[in-house]
Amino acid sequence: MSNIAGYRDDDYIRGKAPMTKREIRILTISLLGIKPGDAVVDIGAGTGGITMEAAYAAAPGIVFAVEAKEAALELVAKNKEHFHADNVEIIKGKAPEALSQITRDVDRVIIGGSGGKIEGLLIWCKERIRSGGRVIANFVTLENAAQATTLMNHYFENVELIQVGISRGEGIGGLTMLKASNPIFIITGDVVK
Repeated sequence: MSNIAGYRDDDYIRGKAPMTKREIRILTISLLGIKPGDAVVDIGAGTGGITMEAAYAAAPGIVFAVEAKEAALELVAKNKEHFHADNVEIIKGKAPEALSQITRDVDRVIIGGSGGKIEGLLIWCKERIRSGGRVIANFVTLENAAQATTLMNHYFENVELIQVGISRGEGIGGLTMLKASNPIFIITGDVVK
């Protein structure tokens, strides 16, 4: 079982870059099964929400945060400093091309954004994740989740798809109303070589 920090959304330095909600971060890290000492890649790091959770779980291992957008890169760097996540290495560029900067095999990969290049990302994962490793992909759209599930079944073993809907209680007139977040599709697959 992964060590999970469970940082609150308010703990992060935020901007306009997207950030995965706390409950999805916790579930992602748990399903990925990160162990201390693992090498982890977070593709589409955004604000760095999942990156910081992965850094906590993998310590003293390394987390490669891959991001193409300048504003998001700045937020990842700020959150790296804020959380004292010295085991995070930030990689600027679009995946899968930017992944060439990672010169070692890895244990776990998180795909938080595919930029329409999901098959190229999964091929890289198949080649670079060690046997016994795992890949996880989070999507907000049905079409991307369906495409990724089909491709993951081609490249990986034990593929599972779940859909998660989270609602949070908000106070309204002395009562509590549940406010739903967008549903998220989470797909996992194992690497067996």
